[in-house]
Amino acid sequence: MKRFLLAAVGLITAISFAPAIADARSCCYGYRVKYYRVHPHYKVVRPAPRPARWALGLRLTAMSTDQMIADEAVVLGGLGGHLRYRGYRWGVELAVDGVGAEFVGGKIQRVSVPIQGSALLYLIPEGVFNLYLVGGMRIVPTFISWNYPNVQDEQHFTEFGLHGGLGVDLNLGRRVALNADMRFFGVLRGDEDPAGAYYAEVDEGIVPSDSTGLQFSAGVSFRF
Repeated sequence: MKRFLLAAVGLITAISFAPAIADARSCCYGYRVKYYRVHPHYKVVRPAPRPARWALGLRLTAMSTDQMIADEAVVLGGLGGHLRYRGYRWGVELAVDGVGAEFVGGKIQRVSVPIQGSALLYLIPEGVFNLYLVGGMRIVPTFISWNYPNVQDEQHFTEFGLHGGLGVDLNLGRRVALNADMRFFGVLRGDEDPAGAYYAEVDEGIVPSDSTGLQFSAGVSFRF
């Protein structure tokens, strides 16, 4: 009887705990628990490269004025260059051009050297196409030679004036750009030079006392 009671108690206990044991085995038995460490992700943000401030340019230049030499309009052509410094919207420029031409079948030769100091205001300062206004002062030393059979002479004039116009930069990259501009100018002859003083009282001198004109330039700039 005693053995029967112990067997009954054992059977009842096994029946009672069987579901819990089955759940435990189905939950965890035969599985390995792995732990994963999550590392933080760092993103390095580098500042944009600073744009080049300086630009050195080479350009072709053509200049026309309302002056006349022996009934021929004064149209000059040549080469020039500029040095520019630019911020975001504002910039400055120093430009020197050498332009010349022959008149009266080569009997009269003229060479002018416009030296310009200008301010630049960029209306479109970003992107591939940069549009700007340009304006400033100019000094124009001019050399004229006469090669007639009975006249062999040379004269030096200096003109002073202002200019203003519109230009554009076409950026081919961070370091190279094509540029072109059109400048209207007005100049006065300096009569301190001997040639200027000689023509001071002449209404139709080889270089008049005042004149206006147009200068067009196109070339390439290298930024650094």
